[in-house]
Amino acid sequence: MRRILSISFVALALSACQPGDPNGGRVFLSVVGTPFLLALKIPVCAATIAVAAPLAGVSEISGPATPDGVDLRNNLGDGLGSNCGPPYVVNP
Repeated sequence: MRRILSISFVALALSACQPGDPNGGRVFLSVVGTPFLLALKIPVCAATIAVAAPLAGVSEISGPATPDGVDLRNNLGDGLGSNCGPPYVVNP
């Protein structure tokens, strides 16, 4: 049984050395990079929310109908979408 198991491991290791998909490196980078993306995206998103929420409140109180207030809220929304929205994986 031990011999069959060791032969299976050797065969598996050799099959990994065969040339495969030409995009294999990019797929590997996607698999390895995704946890780092998530680990960095969460604190950046939290910091964006911590800054954007008070600014949106102040802009609403100070001038809700002015073009500058609307523009500021639109830019804050775009920033939240950029920092907190997709992609949640590294694209290969």
